[in-house]
Amino acid sequence: MSIARAEGETARLGLIGPNAITQMAAALSGACGAPLRREIFEDAGLARYLFASPTHMIPEDDVARLHQTVVDRLGEANAAEVSREAGRRTGDYLLANRIPAFVQRALKVLPRPLAARILVAAIARHAWTFSGSGEFSYEFAPHLRLRIAGSPICKGLHTQAPACTYFAATFERVFGEMLGPSVSVTEAECAAMGAAACVFEARW
Repeated sequence: MSIARAEGETARLGLIGPNAITQMAAALSGACGAPLRREIFEDAGLARYLFASPTHMIPEDDVARLHQTVVDRLGEANAAEVSREAGRRTGDYLLANRIPAFVQRALKVLPRPLAARILVAAIARHAWTFSGSGEFSYEFAPHLRLRIAGSPICKGLHTQAPACTYFAATFERVFGEMLGPSVSVTEAECAAMGAAACVFEARW
């Protein structure tokens, strides 16, 4: 199993990239409209992000509060759909801005098992941008399993169903672009349901 941890200030302060806020804002606007989106951000104490979208690393506690508030206001099922759309949008952003086009072209012509190993290793190197103070790891057993211990999405969250559809959709969008549309990523275990970590299974 390969393990990646955030180090230094990023881990100590629990900082992650802003997509978990900005893409959730966009998804909420599309699903619920601007007025309800504003109420949700106000309830979470994060209205400032609607006036000035974050462009730098943000506290993971802000992300946890937003996702908790979305669940509280919309219910688990609707919150999962909004989170899934936010995850897809995040995947689109990563493909457009963070994964060079020549790398994408190269991965698409490689055998899928090899491309998957290269891609997940790259994700692990940048795991600090989404795992914050948590820990990201992965293994092929035999299918690819992605694990986030201390996920900032479900920090302090308690649900009846897996709550990290945001991460599942992000992984599915990125892996699907590289390996083909048959890729599916599902959350098999979730800390919000009492599991030790959030585990995602990728199949193709």
